[in-house]
Amino acid sequence: MSRKIIVIGGGIGGLTLARVCLDASIPVEVYEKRTLPEMLSGPGGIFIQRNAMRVYQLLWDGQLYDRFYQHGGTIREGGFFNKNGELLYLNSPKFVQADNLGICLLRPELQQILYDALPEGTVKTGCVFENFEESQDTVRVFFQNGSIAEGSVLVGADGLYSSVRAQLQEKEQLERPIYSGTCCWRGYFEAAGLPLDERYSWSEYWGQGDRFGYFDVGSGRFSFYAFVNTPAGGTDELAGGALNALRSRFSSYANPVPAILDALSAQPIYRDDIYDREPLGQTWGRGRVTLIGDAAHPVQPNLGQGGCMAIEDAFELVKQLIVSHEAETVPSLLRQFEASRCDRINRVFTTSRQVGQLGQAENAIACFIRNWIYKLTPTWLADQQFKWLFDYVPRWTKVS
Repeated sequence: MSRKIIVIGGGIGGLTLARVCLDASIPVEVYEKRTLPEMLSGPGGIFIQRNAMRVYQLLWDGQLYDRFYQHGGTIREGGFFNKNGELLYLNSPKFVQADNLGICLLRPELQQILYDALPEGTVKTGCVFENFEESQDTVRVFFQNGSIAEGSVLVGADGLYSSVRAQLQEKEQLERPIYSGTCCWRGYFEAAGLPLDERYSWSEYWGQGDRFGYFDVGSGRFSFYAFVNTPAGGTDELAGGALNALRSRFSSYANPVPAILDALSAQPIYRDDIYDREPLGQTWGRGRVTLIGDAAHPVQPNLGQGGCMAIEDAFELVKQLIVSHEAETVPSLLRQFEASRCDRINRVFTTSRQVGQLGQAENAIACFIRNWIYKLTPTWLADQQFKWLFDYVPRWTKVS
């Protein structure tokens, strides 16, 4: 296949897709509505787990893989605790016969590394997608600034409120996504001087209707997140700001949570509501148009696999497209790609919701039973709820 792929969206999925295309000798252009500084930003950190890191190991002669490990924090042992600091479940990389489960990075650093892996001019910023038109062997894409792009495939990698998905569904904009019932605060802090347990690279503490977690993102920094059950659309104005809101909810948690809150006084804190959408099933697009990542299947961030699924999508899409060089086979190859991802995406979606429901349980009796079950469940058995995530092994034969 020699014709160009047009990608809408310069997030983790879109930038990774561009690198996969280049490795497969497929011309690619990425169009992003934000400015470059906005694109290279983002709140808090992100997990790039072992399944997704296997993709990066194959790309750009392993350079992305190496750079992520150089900049990020490795995912080692970690676990779930109750709010008093009692261990409920310990997860070790040994359960998949590995010494780590991948890396975690601050989102701006992740974006910068991915952007730097692309030739100058691959990403065009300030381009707001308007619509597309499809002919027998071409997709023409129109932008609000009057520019036009043309290629053989259009990929929507434009997130939860995807404009490409909206047009596929013949709507001006998508319906509202499904609110999880929780909001999330995110940010990062410097670990120096804090009472963090050095055995763990990540920890998550469960209360009643709230939980607090943190993870190593490299260079002595940790990212944090905090979930609270609350109606959608809330703000921290009445609490006197995000830090006061966090302190009022989490100061009763065991250390290091209160110490972490004190360390956040000099750092920006972001708050947003958590949404997902029901999976699309086996068909995500039509004709020469498809979707990847959150544009196709947004999931709640309870497994650290949302970005990982976008990375897998990017690889599997290109892997499918290089099967044939015949232009007329492209729509069929896109549908095969979508169908091949369906079962795994559905399982990630369902498991993410289940973990979120457990962690956000509010009833005191339900929380007691949850904690009791986790404490009594053998580690090897508890590991089974996550082990399947790491069974993914990407393989391909690149074209010259």
